[in-house]
Amino acid sequence: MAAADGFSLPGIRVWLGRLLADLGRGRSCLWLLPQKLLDDTGHQADRLLDNVLHELADFVLLPSAETLAPASARSTAAGRSRAVGQWSGLAPVPDFDDGLPDLPTARIPVPVEREPPPLPTPAEALSGLLERLAKELGFTAGRDGVGPNPTDDVLARLTGGGTGIVETRPVVVRAWREPVPSAATHLLRRLVATAKESGLPPNRRPRVLVMASTGTLPAGLPDQLAREDIAVHWWWGTTGRLDTATVVALARPLLPSATERRHLHEAVAQATITEVCGPFLDIADALAGRWEDGRPETLLPALHDVLADLPGPAVVPSQSIEGARRPGSRPDETLLVAWNAGTVDSWDGRLRGRPGKDLTHEQTVATRVWLAQNHVLLPLLDDARDRFTATVRRRARVPLTRLAQTYGPRREPGAPPEPAGSAIDMMELGAMWSAHCDDVIRLTPTERRRLRILREARNRLAHRAPLDSSQLQYLIKELCC
Repeated sequence: MAAADGFSLPGIRVWLGRLLADLGRGRSCLWLLPQKLLDDTGHQADRLLDNVLHELADFVLLPSAETLAPASARSTAAGRSRAVGQWSGLAPVPDFDDGLPDLPTARIPVPVEREPPPLPTPAEALSGLLERLAKELGFTAGRDGVGPNPTDDVLARLTGGGTGIVETRPVVVRAWREPVPSAATHLLRRLVATAKESGLPPNRRPRVLVMASTGTLPAGLPDQLAREDIAVHWWWGTTGRLDTATVVALARPLLPSATERRHLHEAVAQATITEVCGPFLDIADALAGRWEDGRPETLLPALHDVLADLPGPAVVPSQSIEGARRPGSRPDETLLVAWNAGTVDSWDGRLRGRPGKDLTHEQTVATRVWLAQNHVLLPLLDDARDRFTATVRRRARVPLTRLAQTYGPRREPGAPPEPAGSAIDMMELGAMWSAHCDDVIRLTPTERRRLRILREARNRLAHRAPLDSSQLQYLIKELCC
């Protein structure tokens, strides 16, 4: 996610809105995020969760802050033990003879690095999770008939067993912070099953929201949960063109002057960055600041510099995915490793790989530059063609009917002829140029230059070739005059 406030982007807000809607309907949810996002040092996953929790009236969060603190302290202590353990405990040996006899030195015991405690079994992990949940909910022994072990009836108590009071606050579990992440999904399944057996209507059942990664869950589990009426939300296709364009616009340098030509050149540059970077907002944010001149010739060097400054992912998709359609609502099984590494996503209905490996193929980048130029310039070229038809009428040296029949749009065999005025309105730039070359219309030097520039630009874009800097400059000048 970019340095800009990515959590307020429209695509992310819509995605989080769907998750909140499912929770609001009483559904339990599994929220699957790429492992790269969970491992991020900027705590993006926690910040995303904060946006969800902000919209909930009340909730129970596990692990709680109190549970996480001791783990952090243990991690720090372990780090210190490893640092001390690097010294053997022997006295340093000087590299010169001081003439003094050898003196006995005190032996300092070498700190022994303790083995980390073994991970609990799945049953133990679930029991521990339930015990902490019971503590958070205040299910204490000796109250309302609860037995001495509060974990035995937590699920029943959540559905109102023994008290008649159903716990409707969402239970939010950050599974990636649990010792055994799969314990959170075991809780999810058991609570949903218990709630169904209780006969409670969907909008009054207890709910669980589990945040996890596929890398720490059994293979195929998300599909199994979806069949059990659990809403599975993949962090996939979350952002679109509008989101990337917003990040780019916020990161671009201010224009030195507000002329129409500069605005159009900047529009092409921003569209190019958006198309080249796709859903990878960190690259879009960095490239928007680095590629200041917006010239096509300097794009690749600027992009190489940006990627050299960003941490490079170790995993890329094993197959070619560029331009592939129908990416679906979740990553394919063959893409899970790359998705967890943050190197593939769905964007605007297509699969997109993180820029990097594909930069060795200049044609890939050239195609994206062409798409961006086409997106911005083609409507303006069509408007310029429409306006130039008035010049064609004014400069015609033959009757308009003959001009329309010879240079107007082709008709299907047997189709009635178009009225001369309509046919000229639909004349293409190439046909206008042919009429000029045949001396059927006589243009002034200024008009001839304008038509030539418009025609050449339209032909290049029609043949999927991007404009270079000089062609772009000449075209923008004509479009803005």
